[in-house]
Amino acid sequence: MKILCIGTSGKGSQDERRIYRLTKWLQADIDITYYFIDRSKSKIESAKDIRRVLNQPWDLVYQEGTGIASGANLILASLLRKQPYVVSSGDPIAGFFRTTKGNLIGNLFEIYEHLLYRFSAGFIGWTPYLTGVAMRMGAPKAVTVEGAVASDIFYPYSQERRRAIRQKLGISEDHLVCGVVGSLIWVPRQSYCYGYELGEILQRVKRKDISFLVVGDGDGKERMEKAVPRELRDRIVFTGRLPESEVVEAMNAMDIGFVTLFGEMGKYRLTTKLPEYLACGVPVAMNPTAAFYDYAAQGGWALPEGHPSDREFLDRCAVWLDNLGWQEVNAKKAAAVEVAAKSFDYKVIAPKFRDFIHRLLDLKDSDYIQATQSEITPISQKN
Repeated sequence: MKILCIGTSGKGSQDERRIYRLTKWLQADIDITYYFIDRSKSKIESAKDIRRVLNQPWDLVYQEGTGIASGANLILASLLRKQPYVVSSGDPIAGFFRTTKGNLIGNLFEIYEHLLYRFSAGFIGWTPYLTGVAMRMGAPKAVTVEGAVASDIFYPYSQERRRAIRQKLGISEDHLVCGVVGSLIWVPRQSYCYGYELGEILQRVKRKDISFLVVGDGDGKERMEKAVPRELRDRIVFTGRLPESEVVEAMNAMDIGFVTLFGEMGKYRLTTKLPEYLACGVPVAMNPTAAFYDYAAQGGWALPEGHPSDREFLDRCAVWLDNLGWQEVNAKKAAAVEVAAKSFDYKVIAPKFRDFIHRLLDLKDSDYIQATQSEITPISQKN
């Protein structure tokens, strides 16, 4: 059996780590080849590279992500040579583009989304809502394999270590710290970028024992920095982009992680950072989507209704934080770790991936051993 694994986000991405961690649970004698798209190349060049890789027959192609350079080639390979493939995604394609680019572009990508799922052998959704959408669009088989967290990397640090991290960041030890980690890309259509609400809330809260931490980079970072009045700048820290090890440190410096979702995109997805916040013992403040109640309610708070740049939303967030007590925060911290272990640990979600892929390869129960974490056989990458 030969499987090709394609990572559309390239090497060094979270998708790459997800691919390696999931495929380690597959039967050891399955021959696995990994291919990660070179993000420095144009979409046309990437499409040509993928076409060459797909020229040889594979028993199955597993693609993490829905990039069109690769996805279009998979559709063609399915039509021309009956090449079976599965797609795994954490975002609604059409919903993403309708939210960020408008209805015309979103509707065009919905056609692509239908074709990608219709001609696949199956779909792997990071949420049950995405799985349902894919089935409605024609995916013949589907399974939910949530966006997972590596518990050996993301975990709660000791209080002493947390204090040291805050000191390094210039944040007071006794402050309530609210933060975000993500790409700070400005979306003109929404007049918003991820984390923008934190600077606005800072200008509205009355309590003085509160600070904000923004981790990430993008063209929205400068806008956010300029919007903060000079007299408040010592209470908001912008770190820029950080390597994974320092991202874990930054999360451990937080008391609350903000997860703001909106529009058609927000109804179906879970941000990749949600499991990581929870695993670090950081409760989340999240929009009241179905995902919040299904995955995060015990380890977090529902944010007010409304767009994260709306004045009423920001005012209500400030009032909530002004009245939030430490006893409640600490209780949510303990619950957050339990939620992460229950819903997002690889030991929980990887067996679903394994069983789904084995079924697509037509391997019966008697053909493979039910793996446990201690029985994982590492698979070396093939270039």
